[in-house]
Amino acid sequence: MRITQETDYAFRIVSYLAANEGNVVGAPQIAESEGVTKRFTLRILRKLNLAGITDAKRGSKGGYFLKKPKEETTLYDIIVAVDGPIEINRCLQEEDSFCSKHPDGYKRICKFHRVLAGMQSNIINMFKSQTIDNFI
Repeated sequence: MRITQETDYAFRIVSYLAANEGNVVGAPQIAESEGVTKRFTLRILRKLNLAGITDAKRGSKGGYFLKKPKEETTLYDIIVAVDGPIEINRCLQEEDSFCSKHPDGYKRICKFHRVLAGMQSNIINMFKSQTIDNFI
């Protein structure tokens, strides 16, 4: 598993909005402050809006704001919003759950699957335990 550049930028964008909680901030201001292009900032904000982490206000005094409280917004929420669920191996995907050793679906008896599932669960729990207010 690798955190993408897009997720890294999303962490910084959400952190910036959390530091300005209660304010509506324009995308150009966010982009300039966080060193992200405006176009990429807007793309990330769209994903964050769809996930309910941020929201937008239209108009001349429009911009973006944190929708969820910073104390409740986890790094895991941001990762899922930008890149989708954390899956360290294909056999752990919920919708596919492919297993090259047990194509008939008996992955429960695969030692690798059991160990990898535990590791994935630990990683997810670590990201869920870190809220964005820890990074302001």
